[in-house]
Amino acid sequence: MSLTAFLATYGALLSSVALGWNLYRDLRDRASVKVRLSLKRIATSTDGRQYAVAPDLNVADTTEQVFVYLSITNVGRRPVKLVGMGGTYKRPVNGKSSFQVAAVNVPKLLSEGEDTFEFNPDFVLVSENVKSLYMYDTTHKEWKVGRRNLRLVKEQAKQYENQSVMEREE
Repeated sequence: MSLTAFLATYGALLSSVALGWNLYRDLRDRASVKVRLSLKRIATSTDGRQYAVAPDLNVADTTEQVFVYLSITNVGRRPVKLVGMGGTYKRPVNGKSSFQVAAVNVPKLLSEGEDTFEFNPDFVLVSENVKSLYMYDTTHKEWKVGRRNLRLVKEQAKQYENQSVMEREE
């Protein structure tokens, strides 16, 4: 093999690797949001700040009410402006197959690695008829809660709904 053929092969291989790397990097250079759902109670610390705790955790100055808690994190490389929250039903309600939720912390611009949260006292968000929950951005891209996460929180919500009904009866 001559030196010219070797250098031509090496140059073609090197440029192919560089092209592949640039395509990979450019396709990954976008926004990506992770939305997680859980149930929380609100506790107040001694300095007056509020924070979220697990509903079964006994902490002083904790609310009795259990909230639906959405944790939203920008795991992508581009900022995202979240503008709303909604979901879809399994079976239509009043002729509608989707719903919107009044969110407190939106609109919110999330930079790379930044996170925010949403509290909602309405357990309807985790009722059996809810198919999906999501946050959406200015381009109307929906960032959904994972199906497994939603299913687990629905199971937990049944337990706390039953407890609150029993407490009201007493």
